[in-house]
Amino acid sequence: MRKFSVNRTNKKIEPTKVQIDRYKDFSQIYKDYTLLTKRGKRPIYQDPKLYLLFLLIVIVMFLILSAE
Repeated sequence: MRKFSVNRTNKKIEPTKVQIDRYKDFSQIYKDYTLLTKRGKRPIYQDPKLYLLFLLIVIVMFLILSAE
């Protein structure tokens, strides 16, 4: 478990010039955010492994239900 300490001084903590400049380019920040949060997803019919998995599941279910 982490141990935290309370900062009781009234000293203001200001960001450095480098930290400020890093966040001034909003288009780059938004681009990084979208890359992080929105992954590219392929449709099922374009993903051969997933398509075969679903096809196999459907065939097995069909065989189980038709055997009764």
